[in-house]
Amino acid sequence: MSNLQQRARRMIWRRHIPGFKAWNRLFYRREHPSLGREAFGIRFPHPLGVAPVLERQYDLLDELDSIGFAFTGIIPGTTPIPVIADRLASRKSGIIASVELKAEESDENQVQDHLVRTYSLLYDFADYFIIDINRQSGLSSLDDLSDWTEILDELLSLRLCYERYKPILLRLSPSHSDEQMGRILDFSLLSGIDGLVAPGISKVRQVAAYTKGRIPVIGSGAITAPEDAIALLDAGATLIEVAQGIPSKGYSTSKRILKAIEKSKQKA
Repeated sequence: MSNLQQRARRMIWRRHIPGFKAWNRLFYRREHPSLGREAFGIRFPHPLGVAPVLERQYDLLDELDSIGFAFTGIIPGTTPIPVIADRLASRKSGIIASVELKAEESDENQVQDHLVRTYSLLYDFADYFIIDINRQSGLSSLDDLSDWTEILDELLSLRLCYERYKPILLRLSPSHSDEQMGRILDFSLLSGIDGLVAPGISKVRQVAAYTKGRIPVIGSGAITAPEDAIALLDAGATLIEVAQGIPSKGYSTSKRILKAIEKSKQKA
């Protein structure tokens, strides 16, 4: 079992201790008015979130808020949709939560049906959606943006049927070539994609330069020190998500990173 999974299980167990979340908020959660920002129509209290990498993350929404993260995500996977919907609807904190959709079926037709169904059933509960267009093992037919266009167009069209607008973001892959990146970014600018999740500094910088800041970017990756977070913001990220770092640095991760970002902003 990974350190991430071990920490997630400890958080799930400790949530039943009376006063545990209040204790976390007292010691780890701080208000940072100067770091608030708006991205894809949503107001974030600060730029730091955590990627959907923890076991049973849908059970940890309020706990992640209590240790200072502004946003997080859920990958439904094999978890029943009603369970995900219930966890999103029963949030007691103000944490912003996305649902991330991945190609997990055996063929392209099944992928489209699965993504559209999951999107439709969770639309009223998620704050925004992320579509992972990374290459999926066993799904060579979905290796390129052109293979995703029909799926993305259907999701974008389906959004028009709902009263409330929910942003749709794309998660980019480290393996996307410059040519693929150009086509993805052109599609995003023209189609109504609201944001992009870019892995690492170079991809963040590439997206920011190509779009000239017209599409908000969530910088993602191994953020094991405050300097890593600051570097992503300096490269052009609007928001940043911690994918690694929580296991080794404990619950004070967000507190240390946000304090460093605030100091960096004051020096600028």
